[in-house]
This record gives sequence, structure tokens and C-alpha cells, in this order.
Amino acid sequence: MRLRFAAVCAAAALALGACAVIPTTGAVNEGSGEVEGAEPLVPFAEGPQMDDSVNAIVSGFIEATAAGFASDFTVAREYLTVPARADWDPLAQVTVFDSGALTQDYDEATGMVTYSVPVAARLDDAGRMVEAQAGTQAQLEFQVERSVANQWRIGGLDNGSLVAEATFNQVFLPVTLVFASIDGTTVVPEQRWLPQANIATWAASELVAGPSPWLANAVTTGFPAGSALAVDSVVVTDGVAKVQLAAQSAGTAEQRALAEQQLRLTLTALPGVREVDVTVGGVPLTTDPQDTLSREPVPASVAALFIDGRLGLWDGEEVRVVPDAVGALPEGANNLATSYDGTRTAFRVGSSSIVGSDALAGGIDSLVAPADAGEPQGTMEVTTLVEGASLVPPGFDRYGFVWTAETNEPESVIAVSADGVETDLDARWLAGRTVEQVVPSRDGARLVVVSRSGAQTVVEVAEVVRSDAGEPLSVGEPMQVGANIGTVTDAIWVDDLSIALLGAAEGSDSVPLWIVSVGGRTTEDLAVADAVAISARHGDRSITLVAADGTVRERAGTAWSTIASGIDDLAYAG
Repeated sequence: MRLRFAAVCAAAALALGACAVIPTTGAVNEGSGEVEGAEPLVPFAEGPQMDDSVNAIVSGFIEATAAGFASDFTVAREYLTVPARADWDPLAQVTVFDSGALTQDYDEATGMVTYSVPVAARLDDAGRMVEAQAGTQAQLEFQVERSVANQWRIGGLDNGSLVAEATFNQVFLPVTLVFASIDGTTVVPEQRWLPQANIATWAASELVAGPSPWLANAVTTGFPAGSALAVDSVVVTDGVAKVQLAAQSAGTAEQRALAEQQLRLTLTALPGVREVDVTVGGVPLTTDPQDTLSREPVPASVAALFIDGRLGLWDGEEVRVVPDAVGALPEGANNLATSYDGTRTAFRVGSSSIVGSDALAGGIDSLVAPADAGEPQGTMEVTTLVEGASLVPPGFDRYGFVWTAETNEPESVIAVSADGVETDLDARWLAGRTVEQVVPSRDGARLVVVSRSGAQTVVEVAEVVRSDAGEPLSVGEPMQVGANIGTVTDAIWVDDLSIALLGAAEGSDSVPLWIVSVGGRTTEDLAVADAVAISARHGDRSITLVAADGTVRERAGTAWSTIASGIDDLAYAG
């Protein structure tokens, strides 16, 4: 590939160096405090040259295609024959390849140029990303032929574009489209990757078009079917994005209020947008903008714990345990979970029972310091929620339901209400697998399921369809997320778009910690060598590790700092 991007950067650096002089005289003036976002650097696109070789034509086309996301692909089309220019759709699919040299093969007899491409990820025409497993290769073919002027041109190619990973990160942005939970109270996000050029237009268009099929039944939107932008451009002037909707985009008063809020939350998260002005036929979509949506609940700073055979709480500084009269944990208690209101806990007993307790409902003031505790008076009272053959660890959703599933080849996942009513939700797509984790998202609209299919770990997110009252009705077909994930021992949501997966050492001293972005990329970090459980409040910087020796560690820069000891398990809400 003929890369001219470095030369452009070098020229820009020289220009900046020539003018970056700090003034030493003159008046001191107060600034506005606002810093405009820098324009993204994009590859320089150059059209074909006279008598370019076949290799130069195809590699030049690939380079110009990447630059086309910041313009209109006009230069890239110069590499194509006239019929191919009309047929080619560069936005049908984007293949992101690992940066580096591409392997090219040219068959002169057939005029076919074939590239072997190491795939990092793929995007569809709506900006939905699917990560590729390590070693994934794609074969891209270009049919070359002589044009009327006896110049080489590409006459046959598949729709879509090929972009190097380094370039992709310069010309695309992750955008969070905002939808609402079925009860209309909570933001449910969906991440898309959209071109930075005209990003507000792209984002508004995709938001109005609605959620992806895998999520559609678990959320609500203020845009009726058939909604669209009246003008295919959202103009941003002085930080104000002006969105003009087609007439059919105006629904009921409640829908209009929600649609305005969705646009406002989605677009003001973009660089350079502070306000949103939404009109239908020149009339404001709503005259009384309201903030009815809240973000997903963030766990309280107090965590439930197991310590010395008892249930307790930890507020970040002090450990307190249940009084002697409450009793000890049942033998074999493991995998603690806590409700978002802090009044209930659930945990496994052995592997076949999920039980619940309200022993912590009185909060930390109802507990005692470990030094003041004596011998527990018998075993604490618990309520059996689920009995099974072998159940995965429990997790709470914001409605108070406890979730679990059978480990071996289940055909459903299980949700148990606060009053003990069990609901089995069809999940026959899990047949033939071993399920390891079932964790509801904090907004309650999604469920992450970690399973094993043979030796392969599969991480999937599925919609949770609920009644208006929050009762789970069904679980949808899943979307696979993450890539290159090994054995998982624990899983949590760390925010509304990120999942943390704790791995197993598997013969080495290091324990992997994967952060999976739903609709985005996977990053790998290292946990402490003997980590056995994780929990978090909000964001990957809040992840807390529990080690096999009872020490609790939290993030401290790039390392882990010990903050407590002697603890067997610890869980923030969720």
C-alpha cells in the first residue's frame, strides 16, 4: 500500500513548529474555557497516475477508500471502471484489518488480484461491529482490466471497504445510541461505529432508524415506524446541532418527549455538540423538554461479604458482621450477590441450591465489629430460591429478580422474583453448551451469558423482554461479543456497555482480565495471580479483586493495591 499519511503528518508538524511561539509581552486576556475538538487526521488520497501498474491501482484504491470516509469516495472511484463506479457501495461493509503488510496475488491470465487480509473486526452498513477471532483471514478479490485509455482499472469487486486498524481509529468514532427501558425510566445504550465526518448526521440517522433487531424488543423509542430525517444533514453551528425530522417522525406527545431526549443525550455526547434543536416541519418537536431517563443504577459504596463463616458488610474502611444470634453461613456457601437496594443477598450452597437472605436489611448499623462477635448461634435462616442439578452463580437485576441457569446443557435461564416466583425463560440456543455465568445488565434490558462450546469460550448478550412492571417475559436470540477469550471464572458488568471477565491462570502465574465492550473491542489486562472473584461499582477502574488467600485488591494506577484481608467473597450490587 502506498502510504502518504506520514508525509502529511510531517508537514503538519513543521508548520506547527514554525508558529508555536509563546508570547512574552502584551495584555493578559481571559479565555472562554472552551476548547474545540481537533479535526481528525486522515490519510491523503491521490488518484491513479498515468501507466500505474496493477499493484499500484489496487493498493491505491484501498488507500483512497480509507480516506473516502472523510469525504465522498470520489478519489477511490477513479480507480474503478465506469460501470463499477456506479455499482460499488463502499458502506455496505467495512473490514478492519490488522495494521501491516497485506499479501497480494495477481493472476495475469484471469486478471484477478487477491488479497489475504488478517481481519480484526467487521462493521455492517449500520455501524455494528463484530470482532474477529485471532487468525481470522479474509480473501478479497479485485478484477482488473484495461480501460478505454488503455489504463488499468478495477472492473469487478465486492461491495464494502477495507481499512487498516490504525486508519480506522482516525476516521471512525464509537457512538452510543440512547434508547429507553420498557418502563421508560432508564437509558439502554447501543454502541455503533460511525464515520467521524458528519458524525452528527450519521448518529441522528441511526438513532431515528431504531435499535438493532437483537435489542429491539427489550427497549422503547420515541420514533414511530417510518421515522426519518427530513434533511439528510445535521448542521452543527456554535455547538448547536439542528435536527430536522420528517413529518411521520412525530408521534404522540409522550413519544415526542422521549425522541427529543434520545436525540439530546445521543448527540451531546459527540465532540463539539452542546445543545440540540429538533424540529418537525419547522416546528419544535416538543416545547417542554423533559429529563425522564436516568442512567443505569450504580452500586452503592457498601459491599456485602463473607468472612469467617459469616455474612457482613464492608464500607471501604470497616468490616461489620451479623450478630451472633443471626447465625453462621450454611456450609458450602459461595458466590455472593447483593440486590441494588441493599436489603437482600443471594448465594449458592454447594452447586445445587440458590438461597436468599435479608439478614443485611438493617444496614451497617445493625451489624457488629468482628472483634465484638462471639460464636454464631447455629446456622442463619435462608430462603431457598432455586434447586437444581448444578446451578451457575446468582446475580440480581434492578427489579430485584435473581438470575441463574443450569450449568450443563440448559434450555432456559431462570429468574426468581423477590417473592419467590420462579420463571423459566426459553434459551434453547444454549443447548449442547456448558454455562458458566449469567449476569443481567444494570439497566435490566440485557443479559450476558458466558458458556463453553467444546474448548471455546462464548460470550453473548441477549435482550430481556419485560412487562411494564418489570417481570421478565422472554430472552431473545443473542449477539456474540468479545474475541480471543479463554477460560472464565467470574463475570460482571462494570458499566452500561462494558463487561469484565476474570480468567484462569491455566498453568501460568498470570490471571487474565478481559474488558469486553458490547458492540466494540476487547482489551486484556492482568489480575493478581491468585484472583478468584471480581466485583465493581462503575467503570473498569473500580474493579475489585478477591484473592484465594482472602486479600481484597483494587486498582492503583496500573497495579493492584491491597485494601482488606481475611475476606472469602465480596460483592457490590448486581
